[in-house]
Amino acid sequence: MFCAVLASGCGGDSEPPPKSCPIGDLTAAAELQIVNLGADLATVSTTKDSDKVPLVAPPQGGWIVLVGARARNLDGCQVTLTTALVDACDGTILNLDIRPTVLEAGPDGWGTSSVTTFGNLPVCPTLTSTRDLNGQPYIVQVAIEDVNGQKASTSMTIVPTCGDDPSRCSCECAQDYQTGQVCTTPPGDPAAEACPTP
Repeated sequence: MFCAVLASGCGGDSEPPPKSCPIGDLTAAAELQIVNLGADLATVSTTKDSDKVPLVAPPQGGWIVLVGARARNLDGCQVTLTTALVDACDGTILNLDIRPTVLEAGPDGWGTSSVTTFGNLPVCPTLTSTRDLNGQPYIVQVAIEDVNGQKASTSMTIVPTCGDDPSRCSCECAQDYQTGQVCTTPPGDPAAEACPTP
């Protein structure tokens, strides 16, 4: 019975320690940049302020942006990635995604989220939005933390933008979209919107 309780000390199988993947200097503060996936789900781009980021249709429906991390000075194999979409007008958090990500080390000393571990951040339809979600500025917040407590966070403005199937995308990303609505009208270019008046 003693062996049954302490199997690891009696010749039983024990789990190997988690794989460690140091990226950069673990004694320095973690550094973070935001990256996003292109509409082809393969091209990784460093996200710049006010960039158009493609809205992608996942199998479960709706439209998402795929956001990841480019970081250093942390354990790249044991990282939690948190992404949030925030209304630039009033600071309301519209959607949040938390998941593990794996940073693949590059020759420049930085690690980038592997394509299969990007944050899947739902954008639309969003019933709590007070304005359209296609072609309008929103804030994306990104935070990372590794198993040792090394962490960093940053945010910037992005413009979620319809690409493939723009008629359905722009319709489902409109502020007045209703669940089950049939979207058939070809869209025009989205006009800039002011923040709603309280």
